[in-house]
Amino acid sequence: MPQRKTRLFLIKLVHTILFLIISACILYILYAGLRGELTPLIGVAMIVVIAEILIYSLNGFRCPMTALAKRYGDEEGHDLIADIFLPQWFIPLVVPVCTLLAVTGMVAVVVTWLRTAV
Repeated sequence: MPQRKTRLFLIKLVHTILFLIISACILYILYAGLRGELTPLIGVAMIVVIAEILIYSLNGFRCPMTALAKRYGDEEGHDLIADIFLPQWFIPLVVPVCTLLAVTGMVAVVVTWLRTAV
């Protein structure tokens, strides 16, 4: 049993770290797009966010780590996102908030890019 708890802790830890990295990319895209500052880092951030969108959508709009976390005993995890080290009330807000910020940021980056390409 302790081994399952350790694995579940590691799954939650990795998922939390990935969440923070992806969230930082989303916020950077939004910031850079709204400021009109296109840097090489934008490309990296866009790839990270688009990869997450593809993984999430190809998995039936469920986090792939949810099944893994539940396999190791996660009973508190939200249906769409594996239990991560965030307050439970915040977890249902992750998808709509991140989606809104990511789309807004990407549109702002594309508009900025189109303006500078002309």
